[in-house]
Amino acid sequence: MDTDKVIQDLNRRFAVPLPEFYQRRIIFWYDEDKEFEDKLDEVVLENAKVVALTGNNAFSVKKLLSVDDLTTNYLVYSPLAYNRPDDNWLLDIELYSEEFRADLISIWMDEMGLASNPAMRKQVKHYRAYFNAKDRRLKISTQNKVPATPAQLHMAVMAAICGLKDAQPNQILRSVFRGVSI
Repeated sequence: MDTDKVIQDLNRRFAVPLPEFYQRRIIFWYDEDKEFEDKLDEVVLENAKVVALTGNNAFSVKKLLSVDDLTTNYLVYSPLAYNRPDDNWLLDIELYSEEFRADLISIWMDEMGLASNPAMRKQVKHYRAYFNAKDRRLKISTQNKVPATPAQLHMAVMAAICGLKDAQPNQILRSVFRGVSI
């Protein structure tokens, strides 16, 4: 995804009316692979300020968002990944904020209608080569039931390979034993 498209998407998100009782919008842009880290200077938003987490500034960012400025919209760029929730000083703010991702895995997950959580991201990364083809992603998104867990995604991939719309283990095995080829 190019930077101009990211900026358009972010500006569109910040322009959406706020939910009731909200005074501002905070969006956390997760980029653990640091795909946009060198392009962050190009991101200028119409209705929000951009702040980047460095690993050493979590306390000052938390103070900015929780005490110093309670009315300005913020985009918080986070190239960090935390092993434990206790390590994330901004977790409480993240829980009432919005999430944004612009990496290829996130785009694919959104395209297939998959839930965005770490376990599903890991499974989609595992199938990166398989999902690289648009028709394969389409086979997953058009199945009768959208996968909600990594195990269901695994079954959905096997069902798609067998040409099935239902990711039922017995049907998948039946297709394999019949010698259904791709």
